[in-house]
Amino acid sequence: MASASAVPTTISVNPLEEKVVVLEQELEVPPDSQYALKFVGAAISNMASSAICNPTDIVKVRQQLRRQAPGARGNAFWSVGVEMARKEGVMSLTGGLSASMLREVVYSGIRMGTYEYFKDKLHVATKGALTREGLALKISAATIAATIGSALANPADLVKVRMQAYYPEGNPYRNMRHAFASIFREGASFAVAKGANPVSGGIGALYRGVEATTIRGIVLSATQICSYDQIKQSLKQRGMMQEGVPLHLVASTFAGLFCSITSNPVDVVKVRLMNDKTHEFKGALDCVRQIMVKEGLFGFYKGFGMCWARLGTHTILTFLIFERVRYWFGIEAM
Repeated sequence: MASASAVPTTISVNPLEEKVVVLEQELEVPPDSQYALKFVGAAISNMASSAICNPTDIVKVRQQLRRQAPGARGNAFWSVGVEMARKEGVMSLTGGLSASMLREVVYSGIRMGTYEYFKDKLHVATKGALTREGLALKISAATIAATIGSALANPADLVKVRMQAYYPEGNPYRNMRHAFASIFREGASFAVAKGANPVSGGIGALYRGVEATTIRGIVLSATQICSYDQIKQSLKQRGMMQEGVPLHLVASTFAGLFCSITSNPVDVVKVRLMNDKTHEFKGALDCVRQIMVKEGLFGFYKGFGMCWARLGTHTILTFLIFERVRYWFGIEAM
């Protein structure tokens, strides 16, 4: 029986069909399960980094709450740290850790964990007009993710600041749960005294400083996440470095410096508003005005040395851990 020889078939594809296929591949997005894993990875990496950097975070908060002239000797980060350890004990440097962990799950889980989700969705929604290589897509995605994360995490952020502040007669908060309840009651009592609804007053107290918190989150994310993403992309495209720990280290080091410079002024305003129990400030703009009048321009950079030490280290650790967790989860590098 004679066997028929297989004749190869040639499929012709016209240029227009090729362009459609390429465009579909470019607009393809990962499955939703990967976005959930990215959220988990972002939360884990930021929680680990915050736990390590908590001592520098609390010293930075103490510096930013002090009202003396910028650069005063007693406000140097080493002076504040030594004074805390001597007067309050070494364990005082772990203050607010529980609230910090809760904050990172909500704030960083969303701002970093959904960054690529919004990047993909915006790229598809604009049909590629916002290119993956461009800064416009990165900044837009970071802004949306940071706005949601910062606003939702404000109560945990406020509790963290209150627990880390200095109290001459001892910290009034036994734990994170007690701090939430106490701050809510403070707001409710203040609202009742003014004839307002106590529930809205309690919630409002937990959301004090939300404007500054949200602005800081946008500024920080736009410089931290976007610069890390852009620097990685540029170094790889130029063939200067390949994907791996050295590349992650270089990109995160620059990202940490950039976000420290841009976010410190807003951070000072945020911390002052969150610790303002007596309602000294009418709002974020009034706080900015008072700092400018009483402390000058450099008042906005109080605690910058510790901010850079904390945020720079935090940024490096976060991205190194985040990239490793992604690898373990079987997700491609950021």
